[in-house]
Amino acid sequence: MSNLPALLLLTITFLFLSGCQNRPLTITHEIKPECEYYSLKSAQCLDETQMLKQLEPYKVIFIGDHHPQDALHHKIASLITAFSNKGTTVHLANEWFYPEDKKVLEQFSADKIDETTFLKQIQWDKRLKYYKYDSFKPMYEAVKRGNGRLYGINLTKQARKKISDQNLSAMNQNEYLFNGELDLNISAHRQFIMPFFSHCHAPKPNESLQECRERMYRVQVAWDSKMAMESHILAQRLQDNEKLIVFAGALHIENGLGIPMRFSRLNTVPTISIIPVDSQTKEAANGSGDYLLLYPQKQEP
Repeated sequence: MSNLPALLLLTITFLFLSGCQNRPLTITHEIKPECEYYSLKSAQCLDETQMLKQLEPYKVIFIGDHHPQDALHHKIASLITAFSNKGTTVHLANEWFYPEDKKVLEQFSADKIDETTFLKQIQWDKRLKYYKYDSFKPMYEAVKRGNGRLYGINLTKQARKKISDQNLSAMNQNEYLFNGELDLNISAHRQFIMPFFSHCHAPKPNESLQECRERMYRVQVAWDSKMAMESHILAQRLQDNEKLIVFAGALHIENGLGIPMRFSRLNTVPTISIIPVDSQTKEAANGSGDYLLLYPQKQEP
């Protein structure tokens, strides 16, 4: 019994010193220059044929986008075509289209309207003026050739503004319920996203920086939640020989947070995520996605 206090003191000292140790460094993977794809699960480079085999069991594939990168979109188009050649129909759910665009997307997918009419009806130059259509065209054409469909999954600008302003009186019943169910308390997601909101876009009168950041975060969660919900609806309709690619900005998909996490709350279908990285990348953090897609990144002028 006389040794108990000493043993207790030793245990407390050990725990205190352990808590003061520096946190372990982030686990990283070394990426070889010849990699086309890289598996963060098995830590190995893959070519497209091997990648297709890895993706085969998954009905829903989340792919992050770096918006102005033509080479990335060509590689995704190549994946879609390769699946089509194997008899798999690939549908593409796109971040910057809305569910309200269903009719025009359906007509364009089925070649019932031409490209010029599609761009006019979808208001590409107004709604997507920072994105060149020609950059994404290879993907859309690959989907159409394989008899797939294009879908919109995001909130409209008007819906986002109501959520940003918390203008409850302007919301319809569905919008009101959706707004009230937003989960703003996922610590891992907040820690990942909040550093990107160090500035305040379009601050309101007398609004503090923190209030603005919280407002921006609420909209980010609304984006992710809406896209997850719409992707869930589409995934429920998939036939045995069909896959759904959910294509959105990489921040909506990285680290399994954003869309994938919220999708998993709604649907148990197996999913996989692919994160794009510059082909000059020499190392990558573990857990940023399931796979990396390496492509030659075009530098902004």
